[in-house]
Amino acid sequence: MSDNIIEVRDLSFSYGRKTIYKDLSFNIKEGSVFGLLGKNGVGKSTLINTLMGYNIPQSGSCKILGEESSSLSSTTKDKIGLLHEGFISYDFLSIKEIEEFFAPFYKKWRKDLFYDLVDLMELDYSQKLNTLSFGQKSQVVLGLIFGQDPEILILDDYSMGLDAGYRRLFIEYLKDFIDGNKKTVLITSHVMDDLEHLVDEIGIVQKGEEVYLSSMKEFTKSFRCYQGENSLHLEKSFYQRLEKQKNRTLYYSFLDKETIERENNCSLTELECSFEDKFLGFVGKY
Repeated sequence: MSDNIIEVRDLSFSYGRKTIYKDLSFNIKEGSVFGLLGKNGVGKSTLINTLMGYNIPQSGSCKILGEESSSLSSTTKDKIGLLHEGFISYDFLSIKEIEEFFAPFYKKWRKDLFYDLVDLMELDYSQKLNTLSFGQKSQVVLGLIFGQDPEILILDDYSMGLDAGYRRLFIEYLKDFIDGNKKTVLITSHVMDDLEHLVDEIGIVQKGEEVYLSSMKEFTKSFRCYQGENSLHLEKSFYQRLEKQKNRTLYYSFLDKETIERENNCSLTELECSFEDKFLGFVGKY
């Protein structure tokens, strides 16, 4: 049997004349963490909605655990923990009440997993959700996802509303939760630095372009930033993106420094970059 938990094959989807995906194909293997990355409005949530059966592919297919996403069985749905961007919470309930409300809906409900995450915030269980900060409320909602003990976690912008401290708590908890447990994760986020040491594979979505698919390790290793003299003009074939600043020109490229210098008879300086720097160098800042 295939060890692919999610399989997307030749997927095409449009809103009217606006093409979101055309002939998109990728797999997500069991036990891996896949980061779906891109600017706002490029189709990350659209893909998640298609995987969950809310959108029907116009051509191609999406499968989860071998089943077409448009007709997932209740058995397969029970194995998926879904966090939607812009989640809904029942603000009139307390932390204790919302746990008790959700528990009967899930056969594998684990109260301990819910409270493990909630307890990191040191909150009183009697507190109503409408008394919590948005970040605290987000953490309770994430606790409800983990309480389902799902085999597959689909987290659409988990970081929304979480400050740096809560994001760090969540990422550390997520790492512990999936470590050695064959949990499969599809995650989107606007906070790139959180993902560098969490994600195994990435898909970078850009408007009107093919989705870039790679391992996190290969992308961070091979995509580089070089500084050149402002008078230097490289041919487009030598770089992915050019960024002109006041006193320097930056070139982002998959080519090594020696090749570019040799072919252009020039001198470049390679710059140290974070994953976020490289991501923005790939998609552009604006």
